[in-house]
Amino acid sequence: MKGSKLFLGVGAVVVGIGATVLMMPSEQNSNQPVSQPVESAGSETSEPVQANTQAVAAVSAPEEAVNDVAALEPAEIPLPEPAPALPEVDPNEVSSMWKASEQEQTVDENGIPATHLQVNPQLISSLQLGQTLEFEVPALNQSYQAELTTTHNQLDDVHVFKGKINNGSENDNVIVTRGEVETYVTVSTSDGVYSVRIDNASGKATMISEDDIAKTITNFNDAIPAPEVPVEPPKDRG
Repeated sequence: MKGSKLFLGVGAVVVGIGATVLMMPSEQNSNQPVSQPVESAGSETSEPVQANTQAVAAVSAPEEAVNDVAALEPAEIPLPEPAPALPEVDPNEVSSMWKASEQEQTVDENGIPATHLQVNPQLISSLQLGQTLEFEVPALNQSYQAELTTTHNQLDDVHVFKGKINNGSENDNVIVTRGEVETYVTVSTSDGVYSVRIDNASGKATMISEDDIAKTITNFNDAIPAPEVPVEPPKDRG
């Protein structure tokens, strides 16, 4: 019995050694695939890193170009030319807005008497606050002076200047409305209201009286009379 047990023990030891020897190659084989992916993974990961670096460089390059363009855009945008400086206003100087034209007084198409005037186009373009202008009204044989004291702009590059007539009543005033093509002047006095239309390019102008315009308006009654309807008073039921 002891001999058999010893034999079995020795056999078990031999089997264990054999199993160890057999497992060593398998472990080595199993380790080789692990080492190979590490090496191959290292070689494969190096290329994507370079590709990502190139992609980042490609993305950053347009951003830098956009920044460069944005930095240059303000310098390349053409700035509007400054408007020519207007001459300084002399408070003691009085400029005549217009003078009577050589043409005789005529009647326009609407049958309203019109006085032809001539305006200096340069004066129209150089209107500014503080100017004192003289407005002659041939129909009244009078001239009025007014200083332009207020101004404001409207749509379509329209400039409006206003001023009170010197030594006039509270409501006596002058309004100059300058557009791109024409300028309109309204001279309101206690003796009447006069409107002037000026061509900015030629300076030719016509003056008409608002009173003459009112005279052309015909007052008439165009209403149709309604027929009379008899109405009986209510009867007493009692």
